[in-house]
Amino acid sequence: MPPLAPTNTQSATAPTGSAYVLNSTFDINDDAVTRTYDWVLAVQTGAPDGYNRSYITINGQTPGPLIEANEGDTLVINVLNQLGDNQTTSIHWHGIFQNGSQYMDGVPGVSQCPIQPGGSFTYQFTVNQYGTYWYHSHSSVQYTDGLAGPLVIHSVDDPLVRGTDFDSEMVLMVNDWYHDDGNTIVNDLLSVDGYEGTSAAPSPQSGLVNGQGRYDCSLLDSDDDTSCTTPTSYPVFNVEADAKTRFRLINAGSHAQFYFSVDEHTVTVVEADGTPVSGSGDLHRIPFHNGQRYSAIVDTTVGSEGDSYWMRFTMNTDCFNWVDDTLNATVYTILRYGNTTDNSSDPTTSDWSDTIGSTCVDLDESLLVPLEEKDAQSTTDAVVSFNSSFGQLVSDGETYGRFFVNDTSYTNYIYQPILEGIASEGTSFINTSAVASAIFEDDVWTGDIIINNLDANLDHPYHLHGNEFQIVARGTGTLSVDDAASIDYNTTNPLRRDTLVIPGGDYAVLRISNDNPGVWVLHCHIAWHLAEGFLGIVVSRPNGIADIDFPSSMDDLCSSRPDFVSADTTEPGRRRRAWPINFSNLVKGKRHGINGHSAQKMRRHF
Repeated sequence: MPPLAPTNTQSATAPTGSAYVLNSTFDINDDAVTRTYDWVLAVQTGAPDGYNRSYITINGQTPGPLIEANEGDTLVINVLNQLGDNQTTSIHWHGIFQNGSQYMDGVPGVSQCPIQPGGSFTYQFTVNQYGTYWYHSHSSVQYTDGLAGPLVIHSVDDPLVRGTDFDSEMVLMVNDWYHDDGNTIVNDLLSVDGYEGTSAAPSPQSGLVNGQGRYDCSLLDSDDDTSCTTPTSYPVFNVEADAKTRFRLINAGSHAQFYFSVDEHTVTVVEADGTPVSGSGDLHRIPFHNGQRYSAIVDTTVGSEGDSYWMRFTMNTDCFNWVDDTLNATVYTILRYGNTTDNSSDPTTSDWSDTIGSTCVDLDESLLVPLEEKDAQSTTDAVVSFNSSFGQLVSDGETYGRFFVNDTSYTNYIYQPILEGIASEGTSFINTSAVASAIFEDDVWTGDIIINNLDANLDHPYHLHGNEFQIVARGTGTLSVDDAASIDYNTTNPLRRDTLVIPGGDYAVLRISNDNPGVWVLHCHIAWHLAEGFLGIVVSRPNGIADIDFPSSMDDLCSSRPDFVSADTTEPGRRRRAWPINFSNLVKGKRHGINGHSAQKMRRHF
């Protein structure tokens, strides 16, 4: 029996439910083909959660179209930028290694120049991996406004088999949703005064699942005259009864860590960031942070045809520094057995009694055992470290809040891609005052990356491009390169992923194979932290970079820069560090703090 489609789409521009249900007739094979997609990026106005605002669509929908392919296929995505308002853009393919197509990673200022307004560009690359991935803009904070979508790669080698391990599958793509547009927020955030009086990452107002949400318009401030109509029903996802459904969960948010749960149903994790896993057991909730993906199996033997249950995506608001007093923190959706279209009644089920944790931590890695065993190398050829922290900088006598990696707040020269610069000039091209960097030379085969989160009270989801890493060590405090040899490492089939939460005051050691020449960014996936400078680069095999055969389309992107735009153009808000910040002295912001109103509650996380 084919998988059943979700119903009750709330917005004309949300994807239809069937768009994210993976068709059981899709042929999973190893006969590589080319799959071509034509996209038009545009801004339009709508109300995905009931609150009317402008946002970004791909071919008229947000999130964008599902890309579904087989390992070995070549993807060709023709992108036309119709965003207007002089907005340049780009697309990053989150979790895709881009080995052999490093220039397609989609990061302006690192792997490419941006796509000009009215301009077009073709991304073309072969996918030599499989799992649950996604794509999103890597320009400014455009994915906050909807420029994102799911990417699923199948393989004949995948140990998780439809018909054996599960019966049907669908993508559930969740994101926090802001009623101010991203440009408004980030421009204020990078100013002296900050957004709503603080440089802390802002609280969202609601959340969406597959582009659908349900905001309670009665919570709006009395002075907000924006059109808002609370949707009359909740998003519904129909599943087969007495079967196993694989939900491919993607956190495409800008700030919130979500917890996924289904009333009266336990969930089992079978994939983490593209790595098939076992061992999670039956869980009540799955935490997943920005950029992370899990596949969760839900066994629908609890009820009968026609029964319905609340399926919840709940933000961990303890991770926020401040919480908007109009926030709808839980995105309620309905899991309904069978293909009924009768949506007249809501579920009466109750949430699990155990509570959500008060810290933003990953699911316990000991519960996630890779099905394809791969021990880490027992020794490493080189060790590098990145220390991240929040601090202050000064420019023209003004003080700004920024994030720093190895004492450098990232300055993005979007028309000077570092990848091409290193290819032509070597690593001397790197502007060390603009970006923190670590280099794994060509004679390094295995490298360790130490990440020290120096923010005692701030937890961050760190994402590394171009690689999957093995998590070989974690600890409290800081770890220096000199001390790295003295600690114990887990080299027995450690978990492999590409996005990892490191709690405040902790460190982690990530072991990678240095087999993919390129310039790979390492950054916090909280969009607001990245906008405030939270990014470094890992340079792999510089001589190999020099051997890359860049297509002419990359030069065409850079030469399309208008004459009135300087080659030294940067994204805003990047300046030198002045001094460290003492968090005990930080004046925390709050919603409507400028107008003297109080927030619902104050939290510690930026």
